[in-house]
Amino acid sequence: MSKPSPFKKLFEIKEEPQQEPEQLTEATTDSNVTQTPTPPPPAPTQNEPRKRGRPATGKRSDEAWIGRTYYVKRSTDLDVEEELLKLKRRGVEIDKSELVDFLMAVWVKWQQGENIDLLLGEFTPRRNSKLD
Repeated sequence: MSKPSPFKKLFEIKEEPQQEPEQLTEATTDSNVTQTPTPPPPAPTQNEPRKRGRPATGKRSDEAWIGRTYYVKRSTDLDVEEELLKLKRRGVEIDKSELVDFLMAVWVKWQQGENIDLLLGEFTPRRNSKLD
C-alpha cells in the first residue's frame, strides 16, 4: 500500500472555493501540513499607489528633454568642464546638457538665417571686448 502524497490536500484546497481562514487551517492540520491563512490584501488609501523612491523632477522625467549620446574629444570635454566650473564660481549655474541644447538651438536658428550674435550675447556672461 503506497503512502498518499502530503501535497495532494494542498492542491485540492486550492481548487476548492475560498474558505474561511479557520476552516482552511483545520483542513490542513489533518494531513500534518500547517498552513497559515493569508491576510487580506491591504485596502488602498488612494486611487494611485504611492511610488517608491524620490520624486522624479529632473530632465530624465521631463517630457521636453530627450536623452542622446554623442562622442566628443576628451580634451574638449575637459575644457568644457573647466569653463563650466569657472562659470559656477561666478554664480552662473549651467550644465553640459543645457549648454549643448542652447548651442544646437542657436545653430538651427543660424541655419534658418537668423542673427546668432544676439542669441550668443544672451547666453554668455562675458562679452568680447572687440564687439563693444
